[in-house]
Amino acid sequence: MNNISLDSSILITGAGGGLGKALVATLQKKGYKNILTPSRQVLDLLDSKEVLNYFSQHKPQVVLHLASVVFGLLGNLENQMRSLVENTQINANLFAAINEYPVEYVFFAGTVAAYSYPYVQVPLQETDFFAGLPHGGEFGYAMSKRHAYAYLHILAETKGINFTYGVFTNLYGENDRFNENSGHVIPSLIMKAHQASLTGDAFHVWGDGSAQRDFLHFEDAAEAVVICMASQAAPNLINISSGKASTIGELTQLIAEQAGISDVRYQSDKPVGIQSRVVDNKLLVELGFAQSITLKEGIERLYSWYSDNVKGVRV
Repeated sequence: MNNISLDSSILITGAGGGLGKALVATLQKKGYKNILTPSRQVLDLLDSKEVLNYFSQHKPQVVLHLASVVFGLLGNLENQMRSLVENTQINANLFAAINEYPVEYVFFAGTVAAYSYPYVQVPLQETDFFAGLPHGGEFGYAMSKRHAYAYLHILAETKGINFTYGVFTNLYGENDRFNENSGHVIPSLIMKAHQASLTGDAFHVWGDGSAQRDFLHFEDAAEAVVICMASQAAPNLINISSGKASTIGELTQLIAEQAGISDVRYQSDKPVGIQSRVVDNKLLVELGFAQSITLKEGIERLYSWYSDNVKGVRV
């Protein structure tokens, strides 16, 4: 049972990312007063001694672990070993410190990429998470994330630590990373559409537009994290998603409309990954979650934000 108050000391790793910033804002809005948001310069999660020292000094009561080395579809294909090694090191260092300085609760940011593939069923359900190995295209990243469940399971048994392993769908929103080659699908498409709107070139999109994905805005994802943290009934493994299927074609049209582009060209010879990946969120809805930002609204907001901040975005 979680015993977390508004005065509890909450450490957020990856607080500088899109989800991290949304989570800090959500916690502050709800009245949480003691939020630790160290930068990489203050807390290098790849340095085991530094992580231990940080826990020794600050002794957080709650850890919301979002930090990881993240790539998009192409980036994951090209950086399999780096994803596996660095994310495993980050998790090992953090969980070793928690073992030494136990906390009340841990939320771990998992990924839909770690689901067993071929899928048992779509939408994806939590009971099928460990039914096989993940898809090869994101194997290194996926396995590093899946392995984290072992640490959490052991910490729960040996230290009595409560935890939630949140399986995130495709997240997007302001303060994301915008990289055409290694970024996630929405920021990559927005970056390309914005460039096309400036140059007058065609808007090129990988695949034929038929692939299906489940998209959730950072602010909704942050709300879900807080719901899990505050709940007495959250399962250890839970999907965090919109539960709604959107095709890449529908997404592309929304972005093209914002960019004022009519010349959209699909590239069917480019990699598209898994054809359909939609994530069931019934367990999350039962805890009280409701999506508040539709994909249309989220894209309108994000395209406007990107246009205003294009020179200063993270890559």
